[in-house]
Amino acid sequence: MDEVTQAVENLKKEWGQAVSQLDENITAIESCGKTGKGTEEANYLPRLNGSAQDALQLLKSLQFQLDLLAQQLPTFDEVQSGQATLKSWDEQYKKTLLLGDGEESTIRRRNLQPLLSQTSDCVHV
Repeated sequence: MDEVTQAVENLKKEWGQAVSQLDENITAIESCGKTGKGTEEANYLPRLNGSAQDALQLLKSLQFQLDLLAQQLPTFDEVQSGQATLKSWDEQYKKTLLLGDGEESTIRRRNLQPLLSQTSDCVHV
């Protein structure tokens, strides 16, 4: 296995770990306020949010690295596979960020819709 192929495999492993960590953070954030620990959870929430934001930035960084490496893979089939992985990662990132399935994402979209229309109105002024 050449160096570029090995680097891509390492990125894939790191992506999986980052997604797992992000999912844990999101689950912890969603459960805040449900256990009745009040102040303790309020103090912990900014850390969870920061950790989730860090994980999102790591995912974007990994996407960028894969984009650079995919074009350097030794065979055409590997390049195609790398680009397909990149597309899959982009879709997964967007889904995790905002467009996920389920009630939480629907609520986020509803909350953001008025903000998007306000931004659109400002652009047209």
